Amino acid sequence: MNPKLIMILSGVLMIIAAGMMVGKGEWTMMAVVLPIWFAILGIWWYRERTRE
Repeated sequence: MNPKLIMILSGVLMIIAAGMMVGKGEWTMMAVVLPIWFAILGIWWYRERTRE
């Protein structure tokens, strides 16, 4: 699959998951998952920028 499509799909799923976590008051879970996801997104974005 196209890596950009995968990142867009994971972004949409992460927004949905974050909304569900906020709705249930799972603040500790969100505090763990969001930084990990942002780190993965940052690494992927950096690799995409340096590859070209």
